[in-house]
Amino acid sequence: MTYTDPYRPPAGTDGRPDASPGDLTRTGVTRTLLWLVLVISAVGNMVASYSGSGTPVHLVCGAVTALCVTALVVLRLRGRR
Repeated sequence: MTYTDPYRPPAGTDGRPDASPGDLTRTGVTRTLLWLVLVISAVGNMVASYSGSGTPVHLVCGAVTALCVTALVVLRLRGRR
């Protein structure tokens, strides 16, 4: 007896239902690293604010934060296609 689910693509297609949730993908690793860098740069900017660091430190942290947010948005939009 063969069971076919009309709402699930067959195994081996692009939907990859046979893949476990723990499988690492390039996009998943990239997204995780971007989030990590984003949090570190935001914390660095807060530390720079409380310690009275100069403007260049704030600009670098802000630029890194902006780049991470932009890259995460691009990844999200590409994933929706």
